Amino acid sequence: MLTLSLSAATLLALSMVAVTADPADPTLQHRHSFFSTLPVEPSDENLKVARHQVKVIGLNGFREWEVKGSLQGMIYAATGEIRSDAARRTSAGGKVHMQWYASSAPLLRPPFIPTFVPGFHLAVTSDNFTELWKEHCPDLAELVGGVDCRELDTIQLEKQLQQKHGNGTQETGVHAQDMVPMQLHHYVHKTEAPPSFFSPSSLLSSLISQQQSGSKTTGPALIDLVLHNSEVTLKVIWPVGSNILSGEESNDGQNTVEITFNEKTDKVVEVGWFYREVTEQENAVIDHFLGATVRMEAEGEVVSEALIQTRSSVFPPHKRDFATGKIRALGHGYTSTMTPAQTFHPHSVTTIHSNPYLAETTAGCELYVLQVLPPGIFVDPFQLEGLAPEIGHAIVYGETDLEKPVGVVNGWGSLVMVKVQPEEDYAMTLRWKVANMSEATLDLKAGNTATSYTSTVDIPMHMRYQPPVSADNCSSHVNVSVPWPIVAWTCPSVGSSEEEIAAVAAKKLFQIIPLPLELLFAGGDAVNFRFLLPEPIPKHFPNAYVSVPVGQLRDLGLVRMATFIMAAAGTLAVTLALIKSVASRKTGKGKQD
Repeated sequence: MLTLSLSAATLLALSMVAVTADPADPTLQHRHSFFSTLPVEPSDENLKVARHQVKVIGLNGFREWEVKGSLQGMIYAATGEIRSDAARRTSAGGKVHMQWYASSAPLLRPPFIPTFVPGFHLAVTSDNFTELWKEHCPDLAELVGGVDCRELDTIQLEKQLQQKHGNGTQETGVHAQDMVPMQLHHYVHKTEAPPSFFSPSSLLSSLISQQQSGSKTTGPALIDLVLHNSEVTLKVIWPVGSNILSGEESNDGQNTVEITFNEKTDKVVEVGWFYREVTEQENAVIDHFLGATVRMEAEGEVVSEALIQTRSSVFPPHKRDFATGKIRALGHGYTSTMTPAQTFHPHSVTTIHSNPYLAETTAGCELYVLQVLPPGIFVDPFQLEGLAPEIGHAIVYGETDLEKPVGVVNGWGSLVMVKVQPEEDYAMTLRWKVANMSEATLDLKAGNTATSYTSTVDIPMHMRYQPPVSADNCSSHVNVSVPWPIVAWTCPSVGSSEEEIAAVAAKKLFQIIPLPLELLFAGGDAVNFRFLLPEPIPKHFPNAYVSVPVGQLRDLGLVRMATFIMAAAGTLAVTLALIKSVASRKTGKGKQD
């Protein structure tokens, strides 16, 4: 039987320290982490160890795979080829960071961050964006696909030729001009995967398909890729097992994953199985992730013990009665909606619910609401500036030109982040009010009546004109999907005690931060994010919808004629006014002030 211990040293041993990769080194470092949704302790029965091989049996939960190494090593592991040109990247001081979260993926659970905005996110961090993009774009295209590395002039010329020959324009992926400056970064978000992203010919598709063999998984829920010089760090998370995919909580014991050590391509392979143990204290919930790890190297394998103890990155949600759905104990959460449901000028209204211990659990923290908006909707930064006393300080990146229709918006839309930090006295500030809920008066402490607090963030938004629908479509409106915002507290991460060091190490291991937040808060270990879950907790990341009037292509002829008539009438009116003005001057009747 594999035993457990409480040593922070073993935790730190579990965290594989990043080593500067030799551009010509074809070997990779792997870490495979398996998290059971049930209290199933790792044992000789479900974690079978042989030389250069570990079998994980009966897993039902989530799997994380991290691989570090050189671009050369990634290519060799995927194709079996050694390529001399893979070590050509030499620029320093910048990186490319890509995230993909599938809209069909189930909401992730701790220790993973559950609130990722679905879609394709790409950021380039560099003092010289143009140079870094030219240098690393070919590598990114080979790794994941979905990006176009041609020069802007070449793309525009091709579009002109397509239009000239009647072929229309063809979207070929993310371009450099799609990326919007954001602090020291350039950033782009696509709600749908760019064409050719994660195609079978991409290196990542080949690598991930090798890892998925033998397990009941769908496609990856989350892909996180960092490319720096010729070094690559890749993290992937899957939901694993038939029951977790269907939302049930039972263990069928059928799912088996086999991890092997490849002496040609692997430097170190580490496998760990963890399960969640929740300890409830008076004002907080602490998550313990207990488990055993197996470290495989060229010389053999060593079983090591580990205990990960860290405060959850997610505030505990409301506890509800399973049968009735009524709240039994107040937690934290938020809801969001677009109102009114049919308009060109909706409001994004986010209501944040917090329990009576809000001040005690968020001391020194700041609250933020972050919305990543698609091209069909935008905010007016000047309007938000005037509303700062009501909703909090806002920063806006991306496209804010109100005149542009959806079809001509370069890039991805816009991003708005509101700082909703209340005053020191949470209960007395106007932004935090006693919740008007029938469940608000609950005995959370013996003999005491407790109340929950709510805060509402009302962000005015504006819809763009949508492309007209086809002639055989009778719809007068279209629904524009808007992802719910991310709601998170940012708290200082300080201290040097053994427990705090272990917490930081655990965060590095398992907490992948949503890319927009990571760009906006470049504090590294100095920032500790704590997230609120949507309420009630959904199966997938939720969306709000706005119904917008839309034109129809069958009316195009009528619109053209009406436009021509109005333009001609306007031109005629201006011409007649000029003739009249000139005539009056010649007759001496015109006067000037």
